Amino acid sequence: MKILFVCTGNTCRSPMAEGITRVLATECGLDVQVVSAGLFAAYGAKPTEEAVIAVQSITDISSHESRPLTMELVNTADLIIGMTADHKSVLLRQFPFEEAKIKTLAEWGYGTGDVSDPFGSSQEVYNECAEQIYNLVKAGLSSIKE
Repeated sequence: MKILFVCTGNTCRSPMAEGITRVLATECGLDVQVVSAGLFAAYGAKPTEEAVIAVQSITDISSHESRPLTMELVNTADLIIGMTADHKSVLLRQFPFEEAKIKTLAEWGYGTGDVSDPFGSSQEVYNECAEQIYNLVKAGLSSIKE
């Protein structure tokens, strides 16, 4: 299975989700490939220092480089996960033919609400965001094992 995480700039939420998912899927023995992209991302930006710190006890995302969402990424993904309902709406408008594989992280992870953008916030906010992503990804991966 190939999972594509999508956020806005691909420097905070989706790289954290990508890294966390890679580790948790390996721990669960799942054959999952993970990639992330941003709706308004440029190529090559590093993740924010706060995002790197927020997930450092789980994974190292410091070498991540941002990438914009492309048709190739959408076509090759089995599951496309936006961080917010707004991300999902944009994805559905741009790729209505992929509706069956587009979800929010909360929908996939049996939660509610959005994963709010921590960009420009304190380390504490990033840590809370990473914890939210971790819990939702863990729950979402459990559905793959079934």
